[in-house]
This record gives sequence, C-alpha cells and structure tokens, in this order.
Amino acid sequence: MSKLRNWTIALALGCVATTGYSQDEDERVIDDRWRIHGMVGSMVADDSDFDTGFQYKFGIGKPISRYVMLDLYGTYGDLETEIGDQYERTAAGLDVLFFPARAFELDSRALQPFFGAGATYHDVDFIGASETGYGTDMIVGLMYQLDQVEFRAEIRYQVDNIEEEPPLNDDTFYTYGAMLGVSVPLGAKPLPYNYDSDGDGVPDRLDKCPNTPRGTRVDSDGCPLDKDGDGVPDFRDKCPNTPPGAKVNVDGCSIDDDRDGVPNDIDQCPNTPYGTPVDARGCPLDEDGDGVPNKIDQCPGTLPGMKVNSRGCVISQTVELSGVHFEFDKARLMLDSKTVLRKVAESLNNEPDVKIIIMGHTDSVGSDAYNKRLSQERAQSVVDYLTTQGIGRTRMEAIGYGESKPVASNNTDEGRERNRRVELQVISPN
Repeated sequence: MSKLRNWTIALALGCVATTGYSQDEDERVIDDRWRIHGMVGSMVADDSDFDTGFQYKFGIGKPISRYVMLDLYGTYGDLETEIGDQYERTAAGLDVLFFPARAFELDSRALQPFFGAGATYHDVDFIGASETGYGTDMIVGLMYQLDQVEFRAEIRYQVDNIEEEPPLNDDTFYTYGAMLGVSVPLGAKPLPYNYDSDGDGVPDRLDKCPNTPRGTRVDSDGCPLDKDGDGVPDFRDKCPNTPPGAKVNVDGCSIDDDRDGVPNDIDQCPNTPYGTPVDARGCPLDEDGDGVPNKIDQCPGTLPGMKVNSRGCVISQTVELSGVHFEFDKARLMLDSKTVLRKVAESLNNEPDVKIIIMGHTDSVGSDAYNKRLSQERAQSVVDYLTTQGIGRTRMEAIGYGESKPVASNNTDEGRERNRRVELQVISPN
C-alpha cells in the first residue's frame, strides 16, 4: 500500500505541474493537444558489464508552447546480471522536453529532435531488497510527425538515488533506457489563427457564416451579401430588388398570397378571389370605373360618374353631360361633343332597358321664350345624334328648360357658364 501511495503522490504532483501552467496567447496557433504514448525498448546498466534487459513506458503529455512539452509517465524495466540476479525498476516521473525546431507550431517540419530532463519517483528490487527513492532522468530523442500519429525514439539516462542499506551497498543506480514507440494526439488538430474554411476571405474566428458556398460575395462578417435586405442572400435571390419590408419566399421574391400576379407588398386588394383578372394595383379589373369588377359587372361601359347597383347597372339619377358644347347661339353640336355622346351611346347600348331624358339649360341672357326654345333645340340635337349611334327614339325624350333651373348665379361669367349645360336623366327599371 505504501508503494502505491507513493506512486499516486508522484502522479498527482505531475498533474498539478502540467495543468497549472499558464499558456500564453500563442496557444491558439500551436498544436497543444494532449498526447498519449507507449514505448518499448532496452534497459542497460551503466557499469563495466553493461547488463541488459527490457523496459516499457506509458505516458501522457501536453505541449505548453511551440517548444516545450510536459510529459507524465510510468516505466517498468527488468535486467539480469551476469550472476543471474534480477534488477527490477518501476518509476513514475515528469519530464520537461524541449523541441528546438518548434515541433508544436502548426505546419512545422516532420522530423523533430528534442532533449530534456525529468524528476522520478522509483522502486528498485534487487538481490532480495526493495527500495524507493527519488531520481533524475536526462533525455534526448527524435519525433517524426504524421497526420494521425507521431513516432518517438528516445534515450534516457536514469539516475536512481536510494538510502544505503544492506544488501544494497550503493546509494545510486545508473541505467540507460533506449526505446521506440508511438504517440497519438487526442482530438482534432487546431486550425491556423487565420484559417478560412470556406475561402470567403473572412477567417473562421470572425466568420459568422462559416459554410458560405465557394465564390459567394460576403460582407465583413463572412455572410453572403443581401443587398435588398429580404433575408435571402444575393447568390440565390431570384428577385434581388425586393422593396424593403416585403415578405418573400425562399427565392427572395415577394409573396403573392392571393395568386393574382401582384405581390403582397404592392397589392392594394390582397384578398382577390383566385382567378379574378386584376390591374397593376392587384385590384379586380373595372374598366368602366363604376366600382363593380368586370367579372360580375352585367352592364360594362357605364359612363364615368354614374351611380350603379351591385350588378354594375345604372340606377335612376340625373347627371350633367360634361363636355357637350354647341356653336354660339345655335343648337349645332361641336366636334368634341360628339366624342362624349358616342360614349353615352355605348353605355346605353349596354343597358337596353334604360330610358333617358335629355334636359337643356341656358343662362339668363336673352328673353325667357328665346332661351326656352334654344334649350329645347339643343336637347333635341343631342337626341338626334344619339339616334345616329343606334339608340332608339322611343327610349329618349328632349326637354328644354331655358333659364328656369339655374345652378349658379347669372350675375357672373363663371355662373352663366355653369348654367349653360345639358343634363341626362336616367330612368331605370331596376
């Protein structure tokens, strides 16, 4: 038990020494992985006879800089003297190994010489006696590095101090250990300080998007550029100029929830029934502008400004025919008036059940009788023209009111102009 306790103390002291080392800032660029190793070789006595036997070693080490590694280990050796006596040595120790060619710097050369010194706690059994004590080792060796393992060869000069007690008359034993073995680093090899795994020009230590596809343009964080800020990087954004705040799909294109061809971000009628033709605003087409979409408008071509029912057909009402003008002091229509009346005829043809009254009005200039006659003739002129456009006379009536129904004061030019007008009264069966 005392022997086991002593070895345990030695191992604990070695662990404290190893883990307590304060690594410098350069640890991020050295291969500081823990390494386990096993070795086998010969043990040779340092005396005139050079008695020879075997020796085993097993240990664990850790680099603490690009030059230095601490090695905690245990060894067992056994040799036989010329007269047949057995010399057995069991030791635990801590080595400080120095690699002058910076073995633990990333991308260092494969073959690395080293030397060092160590402190040991040992137990020696010889000619029937067992003694323990402390000693020192001197080490030189070579290490050859491969991707997954490291081959090690070392020669150790082992000095074991013991108390002078019979039958061990010497107070110090000297042996050599010559061994070959393999060291295995644990875990993945550290990456260079500026390693850039995705080749985007931003090192992994700063790269917030470390798996960017090769050739993708990135920002200072290593993330793919997204010029329109829609969350879809430019390299797979099929709609790279999406308006800010627009809701997009995986291709970076604005979502069109009602599938009318107008994306949500500009769709002013976002819940259009599927299949409904829409305008550029995403609203159902309403070519006559009566507020009833084409799809359900039973009376297309309604005159602008006319009131309609839910089917898009006009209801009974009176509207002014803006743009209908006559030659001065005559009932003859001017050319621009015929353009307006053709649209009136088109609307009436779409609603064959509607009847109309054309009402003529004048200002107060002239006698009442003259103005009434002129207004009647002008209203009739409108009826006559609509007849040429295919509207039956039985659907129309002309009435002249003269100056009897002014809508503005006749004391001003502006007022008199407003009073000279033609109105359309619609009589709908609906």
